[in-house]
Amino acid sequence: MNEINVKAWDKTAKDYFTEVVSPFAKGVENPIYWYIEKKVDYSKRKSVIDIGTGIGNLLPFLSKEFKEVVALDISPKMIEKAKKNAGNLENVKLLVKDARDLKEFYNQFDVAVSVNSILLPEIKSIEKILLEIYNVLNDDGVFIGIFPSMDALLYRAVLEHEKAIEDGDDEKTALEKTLKAIDADKFDFVLGTFKYHDMVQKHYYKFELMYRLWKAGFKNIRMRKVFYPWEVYEDEDLLEFKGKPELWDWFIFAEKKV
Repeated sequence: MNEINVKAWDKTAKDYFTEVVSPFAKGVENPIYWYIEKKVDYSKRKSVIDIGTGIGNLLPFLSKEFKEVVALDISPKMIEKAKKNAGNLENVKLLVKDARDLKEFYNQFDVAVSVNSILLPEIKSIEKILLEIYNVLNDDGVFIGIFPSMDALLYRAVLEHEKAIEDGDDEKTALEKTLKAIDADKFDFVLGTFKYHDMVQKHYYKFELMYRLWKAGFKNIRMRKVFYPWEVYEDEDLLEFKGKPELWDWFIFAEKKV
């Protein structure tokens, strides 16, 4: 278990929505609800596992839609907050657990969900978690997830560079301003990682995410964008782009077909 990540996420749990740009934030159209209600057969909504549940934002909804809900997180503090959000939901079980080792749950769930929680930067860890998610599903199970988008960062860079040019900067100055605005020194654009406080977090290019899901064994992979209104960021610099297409994360819907 990565102790640095655990401590950092414990700290984040204290003020979750200030620290995290979340698809559960006000104003965000989160497609998870619609896909579970419309794309998962009612007969298959017996059991669900929420991997990286955080403070349990999704638990009240999952509790209504499924007979059995198991929610995991590597952070004890996150689980403490999730228990408060779950309240008296009798069909919800919360556990502190590392998603890289889910052997005890193999072939037990109809649906697995994961919302911006597969963030470890090491490729072997990413592949292990995706394989574990595949393994915990029944033979016709479904994986529904949201992943941080690296593509969106590059799009923001385009907007920043365009603005600098429109403001009259030459190409060199515009590039310097762009790199500073997106904190480019904190990113590795090859590995798709970002240094955030004491953590290095993984972000995903679309082609990479499709490939890694395929490699884990998933089929019929569908992807779309989860857009974040500019106001979600509470950043005056970003509010200057209001009216332009918004930044996004990746939503995926994939099936285990054996």
